[in-house]
This record gives sequence, C-alpha cells and structure tokens, in this order.
Amino acid sequence: MMGIRGRIALAISFVTALAVVVLGLSVHHIAERDRQRQARDYQDERLSSALRVYQRDNMLVLGAQLDDAALPPALTTEVADGDSATYLSGGDDPRAWAATGVGDGAVLSVSASFPRSDPAQDALDRALIVAGAGTVALSAVVAWFVAQRLSRRLRVSAAAARRIAAGEPPDAAALTGGGRDEVAELGRSVHHMAASLAARVEAERKFTADVAHELRTPVAGLVAAAELLPHERAIELVRDRAQAMRGLVEDLLEVSRLDAGVESAQLAAVELAALVRGIVRRAVGQRGVVEGEVEVTVVGEGRIVTTDARRVERVLGNVLANAVRHGRPPVEVRVEGARIVVSDHGAGYPSEVLADGPRRFRTGAPERGTGHGLGLTIAVGQARVLGARLEFGAAASGGAETVLLLPELDEPLEPAAGAPVTAR
Repeated sequence: MMGIRGRIALAISFVTALAVVVLGLSVHHIAERDRQRQARDYQDERLSSALRVYQRDNMLVLGAQLDDAALPPALTTEVADGDSATYLSGGDDPRAWAATGVGDGAVLSVSASFPRSDPAQDALDRALIVAGAGTVALSAVVAWFVAQRLSRRLRVSAAAARRIAAGEPPDAAALTGGGRDEVAELGRSVHHMAASLAARVEAERKFTADVAHELRTPVAGLVAAAELLPHERAIELVRDRAQAMRGLVEDLLEVSRLDAGVESAQLAAVELAALVRGIVRRAVGQRGVVEGEVEVTVVGEGRIVTTDARRVERVLGNVLANAVRHGRPPVEVRVEGARIVVSDHGAGYPSEVLADGPRRFRTGAPERGTGHGLGLTIAVGQARVLGARLEFGAAASGGAETVLLLPELDEPLEPAAGAPVTAR
C-alpha cells in the first residue's frame, strides 16, 4: 500500500507532468502557427512583386503562374472577385499559395513547397521534451523530500499517540519542534493532550493509592474489633464483611502499583505444567474453588519457560476465581506449550468484555454474579508485567475462555509418553 510520501510525490509529479505537457503542446502549436503565418506572408510578398511586374510589363516572374491548373479550388473561389488570398494545401505535396484576380476571370498565383516538418520546429520539440522530462524528474525528487519531511512529522505524531495509548509519555521535544504549519499545530495539540491525560491518570492513581492506604488501617482495626463481639453470628457477619473490605483495599493497592509501573517480574526457569498443577491445588478451598471442579490437561510435551511463578499464580488464580464464581463446572485448564487456556461451561463473557476487555468495578451481566470487578483487571496488569498477553473469548462449550500467552519458550522437556496427562 502506497504511503503518504509516495502519494504526495506522485500527485505533485502528475500535476507537474500535466503542466509540462500542456505548456509543450501550447508552445508547439504557437510555433507551428507562426511558421504557417510566415509562409503565407512570404508568398503574399512574392505575389505582390509578381503582380506589379505583370501589370507593368505583362510578364510572369518569381515563378508566378496564370490560371495554374494546380490551384486549389477553395483559393480559386476566394479570389474570383479580384481579391487576394493565401492558402496552405495538404496532400502528398503540401504547398503555400498566394493568388489574386487580374481581370477577365484570370488568376495570378505563386506557390512554394511547405514541408510538414521543419528542422527548427523539430529541434524546439526535442528541447521541450528534454526540458519537460527534467522538470518532472526534478519536481518528483523535490516532492519526495518535502513529503518525506511531512511524513516524518506525521509519524512522530502517530508514535506519540501510540505511546499515549500504551500509557507512556510522548517525546515532547519531537512533538513541539519548530514550525507554524498544520502539522506542527497537530504535534503541539497531541503534546498538550498527552500532558493533560497523563496528569489526570496520575491524579486518579494517587487518589486510588491514597484511598487504599487510608482504608487499610481502619479495616485492620475493624477485623480486630470483630473478634471482641459477644455473639458468634455477629462475629461471623462482621468478619466476612471486613475480610471482603480488606480484599478490596489490597486489590486497590495492587491496581495502584500496576498503574504506576513500579512492578517488575522476577524471572526464573519453571516447568509450566507442574507450575499450573500446583496453582490449581493451592487454589482449592480459596475464592470458591472446589476440589474436583477444575481439570488440568497438558497437551503435547511439557515446556520449561522463564517467567515469574508468583505473578503467573496471581493471574491464573484470579482467572480461576472468575470462572468458578461466574461460570459453571467443570472448569478446564489446558497447558499447550506456552499457552494456558481456562474455560468454563457458564454463560460466557459479556459482549463488552470481549470487545474492550475487563474494566474496573464492572461486573458484567447480572447473571454472572457480583463482585467489584478488579480480579480480571489485576490479571491483565500482571500479565503485562510478565510480558505476556491475556485474551478473552468464547469456549467451544459456549462458556468463557481465557488464554494466557506467555513469552517464547526457552527449552522443551522430554516428550511425554502416551496420551495427554489429566490431573485433578
């Protein structure tokens, strides 16, 4: 696909070529008309001299002819009343004519050969072609460099937009460089937009972190005070709500750290299938995960990957909790190379999650249960720290399917013998 540089250069070259062609044709036409006019004038002067001699001495000079049989009929008709006229005839022998009536219906005429091409005219045409080709080539080169500069500045603005979309600050110096044209104005507008968005996001992140920190202390006191209540049912209710609030505060703090970009992965080589089995075992009894409702299948050979096992567990734990809470058992976990696929048999993800991904404090359709909607958001953020990708889709069974794509594998294990391994 042709870029803007090529399109601008092609457009300018086309306009230049069109102008050169029009100019060349105009010059050629004007030169040809001037050559014809000169030929007519020259024959008219010859005719005047020949007519004076004929009227004075009754003699034919300068090649003049009286009632020439080759005289073109159109010219004969035009001079029938005694007028003078010039004419250019075509045919195999084109000639320039001049004729006049001399009385008694007689016509005095002179003529000379009028070649279709003229060396001077041909030389002019060649000069026009060479000059036109050079002009088009030069304009194409100049247009390419002009378009290159314009395209580079537009690419800088596009790169800045991508950096903004990725949550990174744009290059202010590149965007706000010199210039007063529309592209420079676009760069300055993008820079101001980026600065405004960055300030707003930073303010929201600080607010989230401050709120979480301020809530942590009273929540901890609330949990401790719940132990002092006299009735066991009251203790249970208060403790349950306090634990939920403490989980929300911890999630908010984690979201704040992920937004700030201060998290980094501690990479180590791990055997992925064993890691996933261990995560599923530890998840049983937590976050509503019931033993026997989660199946782990390893497809193909086991792999060793370099990743952060703690963060993989955080991602997979949140995805499993979401599948158990909002889907229906059994929940299937497949390990395929460096891919971990989690699918359930529930109603599937809402359309907005499939289109835009998870959003904070959005729990989706009512039939998928309740919650504060931070689990999948945290999973996406932790996957980004790992350099992995978390994708949300629909399973073949109709339920929700989540795929964690880890970075490239480091080395394969020995091929597993027999059928795929299934662990519960």
